[in-house]
Amino acid sequence: MADLLLALTIINAAAIWGIISARRSAESIALQDLKLETTAHARSLEAVLSSRRADFIFLSKSPPLSGAHSLLKSSNPIIRRWGRLDVEGSLLLFLVAHPEVERILIRDSDSQPLLAVGRRDGAPILLPSRDFASAAAAGDGLLVGLWPIRSSDGGSGTLETVLNVATLLRVAAPGIGPQFVLRQQEVAPAQTSSKGSNGPLVVSSPVRDDGWPNPIRWSLVCEENPSHLVASVKSLANRYRATVIANLIVMSLALLLGVIGFAHVRRTMALEAMNRQQARVRELERQVMHNERLASVGRLAAGMAHEINNPLEGMSNYLGLLEEDLRGCKAKDSLVLVGNVREGLERVAGIIRQVLTFSDPGGAPRASLDLNEVLEETIAFVRSNPNFRQMAVVLRTSGTELRILGNRVTLGQLFLNLLMNACQVQPEGGQIEVASLEDGGRAVVLVADCGPGIPEDVLPRIFEPFYSTRGSTGLGLAVCHGIVEEHWGKIQAFNRLGGGAVFQVEIPLQSSLPAQQELEASSPGIQG
Repeated sequence: MADLLLALTIINAAAIWGIISARRSAESIALQDLKLETTAHARSLEAVLSSRRADFIFLSKSPPLSGAHSLLKSSNPIIRRWGRLDVEGSLLLFLVAHPEVERILIRDSDSQPLLAVGRRDGAPILLPSRDFASAAAAGDGLLVGLWPIRSSDGGSGTLETVLNVATLLRVAAPGIGPQFVLRQQEVAPAQTSSKGSNGPLVVSSPVRDDGWPNPIRWSLVCEENPSHLVASVKSLANRYRATVIANLIVMSLALLLGVIGFAHVRRTMALEAMNRQQARVRELERQVMHNERLASVGRLAAGMAHEINNPLEGMSNYLGLLEEDLRGCKAKDSLVLVGNVREGLERVAGIIRQVLTFSDPGGAPRASLDLNEVLEETIAFVRSNPNFRQMAVVLRTSGTELRILGNRVTLGQLFLNLLMNACQVQPEGGQIEVASLEDGGRAVVLVADCGPGIPEDVLPRIFEPFYSTRGSTGLGLAVCHGIVEEHWGKIQAFNRLGGGAVFQVEIPLQSSLPAQQELEASSPGIQG
């Protein structure tokens, strides 16, 4: 019996010593992990700073900003207005993509502000440039950068950027804990200190970037309570102390059986938990795949119904007019309307062909065509609709061909959607202005109405699928956006100063397309 108690004492003493050693090792490992985590966050922040520096340099040398000095100070009000819109759009899009940027200003060679954008409640907005006569000062959680702008006409200026340091840290290290603090001055790197026996551990890592106009010398500091680092080890030690006391009382056989039983139960529970987790993961994967299939079918059906609806409505109007002409024995007019109905049927057939190419978006046929002809055909189609006869549609073309590589059916659907939307926002009648022109190797089409305009909170999401403020499917403008992208172009929406909305479509001319794109668009596989 004495030998058994001695053996149990030795075993438990060894276990207690093992717990003490394990705690010391856990403290050392936890502290090392804390240093590594702090260093990793610091390096991540340096990478984000380097990336933002590259973004600002690229932005300052981009075409909209490199010509901003001459455009914003141009004596021609039209050039000045369109130039300002281009620069403002570029800066606002930059703010949308970079939530840590609080403000961007463009200053001339005399440091006078020409244009300013910033945020209000987190949303990018235009700011009065006169409110920023003096340059921003760093500090108070802000990082200020000045980037030179060199324009092709010899003018110069400065791009002034102001970043929110707290937001920048969250972007660099998502989910970073409150124990990390970014100080905008440099302290000793990777220094560990303790304020008293129970004080917090302080770990710091330098954050540097010499590429900024004012070289960055920051420190990322982490203050952690030592007890938090070894909390799991302390909990295990407390439980095991009770077990050690019990082991001094019970027999060695009971101890052995208890240890074996505990290990067995733990392995069994771990296996059961793993099996449940794997089964749940497989079920979630199955549900996600099923939902994705349903969503794809729904989007395809809704898009097809929305696209076919407009041609069918036009054919219904033509058939009504055809019936009136047949009753009045107007055979010549009837033949014209029969041609219009046939055109509507061809448009529906083209839409169905487009839907059938869903698995191969590049299979839509493209050919050389004059964009002005597509506009004229579409406007004639809208004018023939009795519901919109009180609407005045004015077309102004440049007088020259705007020859592009495109799909006549999808382009007709694009402009038909824009014109129908413009008619629907003016139910009491009004005027729609359509203009086409050539600008820098691109065909530009403007569709302007005199309606109530687009709310500011709707503009950023106006081309998103299934987003609508009128209770519709929300697919019309999303389809327009997709058609323009298929033609290597872009579409924008903004409000007119005098009221109403303007949709601007830009498509590259055939003569300005790269040879590879033109070859792909005209190949038999594309046209099939």
